[in-house]
Amino acid sequence: MGVGKALVYVVFSLTLFLSFTSFFIILPYEQLYKSPYLLIIISIFGLYLLINIQFHYYKARTLPPVANPGAEGDSFCEKCNYWKSTKTHHCAVCGKCILGMDHHCIWINQCVGSHNHRHFFLFIASLTLATLIILMAGFNSFYDHVFNYSTDYTFCSANLHMAPLQPFICEYDGFARNAVIFCYLLSAVLFLMVGGLTLWNVYLISIGCTYIDYLQKNGTKRPSGYRKYTSKAANWRNFLGLRRNRTFLKYVLLPRVFPPILYENIRRTESDSSQIV
Repeated sequence: MGVGKALVYVVFSLTLFLSFTSFFIILPYEQLYKSPYLLIIISIFGLYLLINIQFHYYKARTLPPVANPGAEGDSFCEKCNYWKSTKTHHCAVCGKCILGMDHHCIWINQCVGSHNHRHFFLFIASLTLATLIILMAGFNSFYDHVFNYSTDYTFCSANLHMAPLQPFICEYDGFARNAVIFCYLLSAVLFLMVGGLTLWNVYLISIGCTYIDYLQKNGTKRPSGYRKYTSKAANWRNFLGLRRNRTFLKYVLLPRVFPPILYENIRRTESDSSQIV
């Protein structure tokens, strides 16, 4: 098993752990400090983010790259025997040319490109929001299990009405405390790292560039990005595919499969161009 495949299992395992600890330990314990209505709202929003995280991560790592049928002016890549447009780059790790390549991500075990860039961005954005909620909603749980553990302010010693798994979890000595502490610290690390990556992607999308375009812009080459629009709002509409009367609510907030990103100067056959929307 390669490193990329192993890291996919790591992501799945950590997501499962964070979800279990948040929904069955932290949120039930927070009823000592928060109203049931607020906890219900947090739970519903957390479940929505969890669905988005799992869906967009799955799509980001499984959608295949877009094939380039070739057009006048395209070059030919002798490494993978495919046509290369001005927006295509060869990935030495994947061993193939990637349209709209942003970077190779070991956490999804493939490149981020026009085929999955939207899913990748929504995955890291959802993960950032989810970890922020854990940090904000679970502070009391973290504080009590670190500094007040010798008192009655713990998950296993408190009388909780909305903790269906409390008897089972508390059969294992110290598990609840260790889970809360690790979950909170892991969320803090992920919020800083993934949140920083999300902000970086927000900047690149706003100026209409991929990461490779940005490197070319600051190097000797002229970037070949899809920045044919004059405003940040237009760049975002293009990135999110908000054309043909598509709305942000139905097309972005609800999990769905995205077609590849539209790039300028990429010539396609009539049948293929209908897929780049």
